[in-house]
Amino acid sequence: MTLRILSGIFLAMSLFYTCKTQQKTSAPRPSESYTPEEEKPLVSVLTIPVNVSVEDLTRSLNAKIPAVLYEDYSYTDNYNDGLMLKAMKSRDVTLNFSTNAVKYRVPVKLWIKKDLVVTDAEAEGELALSFKTTYSINPDWTVKTTTEVEYHEWLSKPVLKTGLGNISIETLANLALNRSKKTLTQTLDRYVAQQLNLKPYVQEVWTAIQEPMLLDQDYKMWVKTTPISIGMSPVTSDWSHLKTKIAVECINDVTFGEKPTFRENSNLPDLKSVSESTSDDFKIRIATDVPFPEAERLAKMTMVGQEFTSGKKKVRVEDIQLWGNNDNVVVNTMLSGAFNGNIYFIGKPVMNVEKRQIEIQNLDYHVDTRSFLMRSASWMFQGPIKNQMAKAMVFPLDENIRELRQSVQETLTNYEIQPGITLQGTIDSVTVENTKVTPTSIRVNLFSQGRVSVDVKGL
Repeated sequence: MTLRILSGIFLAMSLFYTCKTQQKTSAPRPSESYTPEEEKPLVSVLTIPVNVSVEDLTRSLNAKIPAVLYEDYSYTDNYNDGLMLKAMKSRDVTLNFSTNAVKYRVPVKLWIKKDLVVTDAEAEGELALSFKTTYSINPDWTVKTTTEVEYHEWLSKPVLKTGLGNISIETLANLALNRSKKTLTQTLDRYVAQQLNLKPYVQEVWTAIQEPMLLDQDYKMWVKTTPISIGMSPVTSDWSHLKTKIAVECINDVTFGEKPTFRENSNLPDLKSVSESTSDDFKIRIATDVPFPEAERLAKMTMVGQEFTSGKKKVRVEDIQLWGNNDNVVVNTMLSGAFNGNIYFIGKPVMNVEKRQIEIQNLDYHVDTRSFLMRSASWMFQGPIKNQMAKAMVFPLDENIRELRQSVQETLTNYEIQPGITLQGTIDSVTVENTKVTPTSIRVNLFSQGRVSVDVKGL
């Protein structure tokens, strides 16, 4: 009986000892925390070279200039001159541009009726009027124009038809034209100013660039441009095109997921003057993330199931979990075997530019884990687990960067902002700006630089 009791006590003590050795013990868990860093917005200068076809501009101007330029159906107007006059556009207007002026030739058909006291007589003739309009762009984007008649040439001189024969009235017609020049130039001033007014076009571009643009369908990556200011260089001409540069200071925000909601900033600011030598480059910051679940998956592929020995002791990696600790990443490693519990590594993520991959720099035991192991399992320091874990903490981004660049380039190729306004762009470079830890991921901010141009048709 005594032997049976002693056996029971011994068995109980054995079970207690076994359970005690298998009891899970873990190092203190590092906190999960993130640096509340407010990322300063990257202010970009989106410089858009604009080419406006003179042919399209001429066609549009011809469509808008009225057929009748001047009418006077009273003999008593102009100090009882006894003359009626009607001036009509007979052919298309032609244009050419200089630095701050536009010259155009307007073929005009004249109808003249003269009071000869005893009867009336009519005449018709055709001439070409040469006008010069000087213009300047006001701060509110409206255009100020001043038009003057430089000269005229008769294409068909007017001849007054009477019962007494045909009488040349070129001198009289010239006098009538001189009297009507003010009305003619005012009429053309109005229509040319309307046609050269850039404000509606600039307003359209200002509004259009704010519409979120889908850069990548697979990533669901959107870029939202918020313009801050806008300026323009002086208008120049190479006979076939009017050329200028529109420089837009803006902030580009990149988001992932569904199309972002936005409130349109419709307030077009005053014009700022910019130099013709302003760079054609544009800048944009694009963030690419390695979400913690994806980083954990990659690390587990390498580490879970691996066994590490130190002398007669052996541990096996059962699981891995990652989170942020300010600017660092904590690697929670769950072990079984001679040590049954959790230990924690910590290191700072950096981007290896040459290999295009994120690496955890200076990965080492967390300070609390180090203290814990020194007291309970110092043999762990002799094993290769730390070095193997450092090798496993590598997250390639080469494919991400290549796909992002390709996707952005495809989007910027022949992108129609609005009907008749097409954007062409090239991506020259994609470089790494910085690496940071967010509550959900390891993030790499990429800095992209390129060039864009805008082609305008049918203005």
